[in-house]
Amino acid sequence: MIGSKDVNKYTSALTGELFLFSESRILARYLVEGEDINTLRKRNLSENLIMHKGAGSLKRSSAPIFRRLSMMSPTALKMFGESDIESARLLLLIAAAKSDRLIRDFIIDVYADKLSMKFSKIEKADIERYFEAVYADEPYMRDRSDQTKSKLKQQLMKIMAEAGLVKRQGLSFEVTRPHITNKLANQLVADGDDLYLKALGGSL
Repeated sequence: MIGSKDVNKYTSALTGELFLFSESRILARYLVEGEDINTLRKRNLSENLIMHKGAGSLKRSSAPIFRRLSMMSPTALKMFGESDIESARLLLLIAAAKSDRLIRDFIIDVYADKLSMKFSKIEKADIERYFEAVYADEPYMRDRSDQTKSKLKQQLMKIMAEAGLVKRQGLSFEVTRPHITNKLANQLVADGDDLYLKALGGSL
């Protein structure tokens, strides 16, 4: 898998990985048209298909994009490239969660719990408790610098916001329940992503 990493371990890779929705959609459409993912990865680096400013930035951005796209089934990839923006954002978020445990566990352990309990906000204390549990589970994460830990929290919540699941309100985040179409729900079930469907408030 391109840009693969051990998704069973927490890592600090998220400090340099944005949501990259528009860029991901551009590359997804090439894949849907039949271009090989390895060929497209090289072509993007040489032709800058996602129109990033510098070579370094382009390479850093490309890695998470292709890792996430490779998590999608062919039908999910097609849906990601062609569906409404809200459904596409959720598909990309799920792909990101499947490739990064930090995102996955936050959705399942924090966001889903707030949604099911009908709490309107994710407070700063909720985020801190989540990360304390991460540090306890993965000593490597506990030993990161304070700057890295702060950046991880910022990036995680920025991704959640760009996916449409939260809206920042001061130090807290308003929880937003996404609209999951029948088509998206059916696709998630077909791909074996029932866990995410349930976590996002959808039904089987």
